[in-house]
Amino acid sequence: MVKLHAAGTANWDITDGVLAFIARHCSADTVSLETGAGASTLAFAAAGGAHTAVTPSVDEAGRIRAAAAERGIDTSRLTIVNAYSQDVLPGMSGPLDVVLIDGGHGFPIPAVDWIYTARRLAVGGYMLVDDIDIWTGQMLVQFMDKEDEWERVEIIRGRTAVFRLVRPFALREWRHQQAVVQRSRVPRAVRRAKNAAGLLAKGEFRSILTKLDHDRELARAAKRKS
Repeated sequence: MVKLHAAGTANWDITDGVLAFIARHCSADTVSLETGAGASTLAFAAAGGAHTAVTPSVDEAGRIRAAAAERGIDTSRLTIVNAYSQDVLPGMSGPLDVVLIDGGHGFPIPAVDWIYTARRLAVGGYMLVDDIDIWTGQMLVQFMDKEDEWERVEIIRGRTAVFRLVRPFALREWRHQQAVVQRSRVPRAVRRAKNAAGLLAKGEFRSILTKLDHDRELARAAKRKS
């Protein structure tokens, strides 16, 4: 297998299952984008659609184009952007049909990649997140699993999550994001209990009642907006 990464000394390639998914779901009509580059870039290019790969490595881009030429893969619709994704994705626009997040894995890069591509994804389009055994990828899976606009399609070999966008993407305040609400319940309950205990110790009963009324009003307001 051709070595496309680490100055041509290593393969950090995606699984065959993902390459097969790309072959099945991409065509000449597909507009796709990936963060990171490698064998997946060759698969997207081979499908014939308009594809953008974002990688900071100029050498990596050169090796990918050379590998494509050796295999007779047309790269006329392939754009390789040599930059860090967090620097260029905010300035990109246009609808996308397929997204693969497989660039930087340090926090918060996968989340940054996700927000600037998810908002461009067409309804019915696919979002793939690779390396979900790393917490920064797992976090995205846990979030999308709880949100109504995302439908989990499959997990490929325990490493790559595939989701379909089933309704228009929308950003919401945390009270309307089930993944955030569920993970916030215990920490918020602990904080409230500590605050109440402190007020009780000081004999400030009226402050406790005022705080409870405030929390109830916030909850009612959240329900009215939902």
